[in-house]
Amino acid sequence: MTNDGNMTRAYLALAAICIIWGTTYTAIKYAVRDFPPFLLVGIRQTAAGLLLLGIAWVSGRFVWPNPQYAFRQTITGLATITGGNGFITWGMQYVSSGLAALIGSLTPVMVVLISLTWQGSERINTRVVLGVLLGFGGLALIFSEGWQDFMKPEYRWGIAGCFASCFTWSLGTVMAKQWNAPQMSPLLNAGLQIFAGGVGGLALSALFDSSHAIHHTVESWLSMLYLVVIGSALAFTFYMYALKHLSATVSSLYTYINPVVAILLGWLWLGEALTVEIAVGMVVTIAGVWLVNVGARR
Repeated sequence: MTNDGNMTRAYLALAAICIIWGTTYTAIKYAVRDFPPFLLVGIRQTAAGLLLLGIAWVSGRFVWPNPQYAFRQTITGLATITGGNGFITWGMQYVSSGLAALIGSLTPVMVVLISLTWQGSERINTRVVLGVLLGFGGLALIFSEGWQDFMKPEYRWGIAGCFASCFTWSLGTVMAKQWNAPQMSPLLNAGLQIFAGGVGGLALSALFDSSHAIHHTVESWLSMLYLVVIGSALAFTFYMYALKHLSATVSSLYTYINPVVAILLGWLWLGEALTVEIAVGMVVTIAGVWLVNVGARR
């Protein structure tokens, strides 16, 4: 396949991620009502990882990685899945899906900041600085309306969990861009990372979930099925493919669309607030992320 063909497919994969990962915030919000958060992550990601590794095996794309490569894939999976997906799932017990998505939209900002210290792969400039300030300024505008919520400890912990998720996911993105071998199938890389992250989620569940009881409802299990097959197995494979052919910063552009999808679905299906302040804050935050990406490309 030509390089132009690879790039076209990479951008199509990125476009699919923009929509799919926006819907997962709503699905997580439904599922976390009936599943303990880290157990939800463990079941979801372990199942998705096994599904991808099985497909890789059947399709002949499974190659036994050497110990060093397997270790790096495990570390990457622990960052992106156990940390990135685990912390935000835990945090969404206490904050809205739209707010969690907006905090997640700062991923390109975090990617650039982390890349600054990772072999000098990104350079800072005025646009990057202004974009970072705008991004956090948009969040401050959103928080200004509901500042009284910060009086609740669980709300503060939920916000902290979302920011921790943003950081660990961004760290894993930089790791994947640096460590994913070009000759390895994105399907295999995704399977290894998701499976490792799912096992990490089960470990966190054993340590931190206050209860391991699952309330079995049709709604929660349909949400789980969607998260396993579409939100994890399919979308993360697309993400590995995008990372293989695009830069880490460009691959994070899905964060422009995710919060819009999540906020609209949260408003329509979950009854979450959608005010003028939230809309303006969302625009300012996304404008900041755009400015960071423009500065990073320069």
